[in-house]
Amino acid sequence: MNRNAKTVLKYLIDLFKEYLTELSDVCDCPETQFEYGEKTAYVECLEIIAMWNQAEKYGLNFDVEKKFPLM
Repeated sequence: MNRNAKTVLKYLIDLFKEYLTELSDVCDCPETQFEYGEKTAYVECLEIIAMWNQAEKYGLNFDVEKKFPLM
């Protein structure tokens, strides 16, 4: 199953947004340390993908840390 880069990036953007929505209530505290690490990694991945000059066209048309804050 070969896919082009745009299709894969669109898939990753949607997947990371879904994961971050699920992790929206996670805080930086001992009880949720693993989940907070996941959240941080997904935010970082989206920020890197946001550097792509076509990211806005594929659903990444917002400030990642504003929408998914790492409190």
